Amino acid sequence: MQDFVIRKAKIKDLEEIQRLNHELFVHDREYDPLLDMNWSFEEGETYFKNRINGDGAVFVAQVNGKVVGYLAGGMMRPYSYRKIKKMTELESTLVKEEFRGQGIGEKLFDKFIEWSKVMGAERIKVSASFDNERGIKFYKRVGFIPYTTELEYEIK
Repeated sequence: MQDFVIRKAKIKDLEEIQRLNHELFVHDREYDPLLDMNWSFEEGETYFKNRINGDGAVFVAQVNGKVVGYLAGGMMRPYSYRKIKKMTELESTLVKEEFRGQGIGEKLFDKFIEWSKVMGAERIKVSASFDNERGIKFYKRVGFIPYTTELEYEIK
């Protein structure tokens, strides 16, 4: 196990975060063939800049000074039909394959929990592709519980 540091992302981390996000899309294309594989370097640039600059939160994990993982999220509009006033959403996260199993993902999530508490959130939401069993297993391990199932119908 290697020593790692979890910290708030800075603008200088943007390109590495975009590369990691693209790696996530490459992985997730197996579950969602409709993913826009250019998003990370197009719209994603503005998205991550905004999150880093305070419209949400981005944390990175470093090993020997090199970014090996990230987590991004933000505040979300709570459902009007539920008695929850503030929610955050874990929007995307990835730890490079060779650094998994060392607690890095859990520590990134812990930082996001801390940020969510500071923001006054009562709950955190995350979405995962139905067939992404490894991702779902991770989210359950860190304390997420199934709440809803979202289905799509393709119009042909």
